Amino acid sequence: MLNARNSSKINKNSKILIAVTAFLVILYSLSFVKSCSSQDKREKVKTALVNQKYKDSINSIILQDSTGSIEFTKQEDFWIITSNNNQISIPASSEHINNLLNELTKVRNLYKISDKISKNSSLGLTNGTEFHLRYSYSNEGSYRELLFGNQDFSLSSRYMMSGENTKIYEIDSSLDVYLTTSVQSWSDPNIISSEILPTNDIQQALLFIKDNSEGPKSNKISNLNKLLELRHGGLLSESEYQNLNDTNASANIEIEIGNKSSISLEIFPSDNESVYFVKTRYFKPDSKSAFYISYSKISSWTYNKIKETTL
Repeated sequence: MLNARNSSKINKNSKILIAVTAFLVILYSLSFVKSCSSQDKREKVKTALVNQKYKDSINSIILQDSTGSIEFTKQEDFWIITSNNNQISIPASSEHINNLLNELTKVRNLYKISDKISKNSSLGLTNGTEFHLRYSYSNEGSYRELLFGNQDFSLSSRYMMSGENTKIYEIDSSLDVYLTTSVQSWSDPNIISSEILPTNDIQQALLFIKDNSEGPKSNKISNLNKLLELRHGGLLSESEYQNLNDTNASANIEIEIGNKSSISLEIFPSDNESVYFVKTRYFKPDSKSAFYISYSKISSWTYNKIKETTL
């Protein structure tokens, strides 16, 4: 009697297990069908934002957003930065710009989501928050443009469009790191830029201190590595440039390079006691006229570190 009851109970449990298993199989099958039916139906376009063959011809790039704009201009074999249409410049990071150009000329997948933008679009391409990237070629006078809008809901891609048509695409997030007009993000951070002239063959560096009661004092800079590692605090603004008194230098640095090129720095006090302005001139071999001049600012802490390089 007990064996019969146990056998009946086992059969009942087996039937329940089989039913549950069948139900789960059906659910899995339905989810698979749903997944297949909800595949991405957007039109995929495999292309580069900028044709690879024109990469080396790009000689000017303008980045603009709601906070302002900066412009990169190629000078011989280096890049410089000007900000908000200001003619004052500092050296740019060639590595960072080359990385941007590599991204622009890389073949990637774009996904077209519309042939034109609607009047009240929430894509961030027409409401003043869009990011503009303009570039021009050496043989053209006009700029071409790319516009970047908001990120999508997943934060993994961004809406974009070309200035040449009204089509809207989604692009991956690999360009996001370049969508900034911060000068500090794009500039060569060092006061003395190795982008302009080589700094690995300095023959002599002299520091002339003028801000003391004993008159100008000349000292040989013994710690070149420390000097070359010091960083600036960015580009001078228009008002700072206008207030610069270039006859009142606190210190000068004269650097001689092995190929007979040279670098000259003049350091000026500002109205703010914690900030100094730096005018850096770069000279080709045996030339008395600078082929490039940059203007930056440094903190009083950095200025004191410069004076310590002679110790």
